[in-house]
Amino acid sequence: MVQAIDNIITEAPLRGIRLAIGPAEALLPEEPAGPTHEEQLVEQETAGHQRGRDEAAAEYEPQLAALRAELEAAKAEGANQQLTTIEETVQSQLAARLNELEAELIEFSTEAAIRLVHGLPISTGVIEAAIRETLEHCEQDAEVSVHLHPEDLKMLKSHQSELLQDSPHQRRVRYLEGTEVSRGGCLVETRCGVIDGRRETREALLREAVSA
Repeated sequence: MVQAIDNIITEAPLRGIRLAIGPAEALLPEEPAGPTHEEQLVEQETAGHQRGRDEAAAEYEPQLAALRAELEAAKAEGANQQLTTIEETVQSQLAARLNELEAELIEFSTEAAIRLVHGLPISTGVIEAAIRETLEHCEQDAEVSVHLHPEDLKMLKSHQSELLQDSPHQRRVRYLEGTEVSRGGCLVETRCGVIDGRRETREALLREAVSA
């Protein structure tokens, strides 16, 4: 049913006026046009494509999750391996450096001991200690000769060292001057050869033992 419109009021009667519109159905609002066939096809294709993507994602999601897990595990394993390699390298370098420091410390201690001995004044005790140490390397010879620096032999005599006193229960030891002997050392001559107890010889042997 057509709905009536508001009345139109004019100041004078209208004559000879005709309505330009058609029948009453023309007053009804136009219905919107539906999608065309091409638009429907495009919409169906888009919906089908999206549906295919969703189905493919749902199908391959477990496989993708497994691959991601394997990738993370590989990364973690690689990181652990790298950390292990770094730790081994650091430990190796540290051990090498500690060995170097130990060798340097031993060498420093040796040189310090040698300097300390060189810094000691020549005394009767120093000379007697050198003689006793050298005589310990002698075999049970009945007679040996100890060669000393002239000043050292003079010092032993002036202090009446007990080493110069003959004892019937000990080997016979002769003390002689030796110009080739440095102060603080000695050369002991036995029937089998000469035992070098000079300071410079003992120092060389000490350095050789340390560097070996």
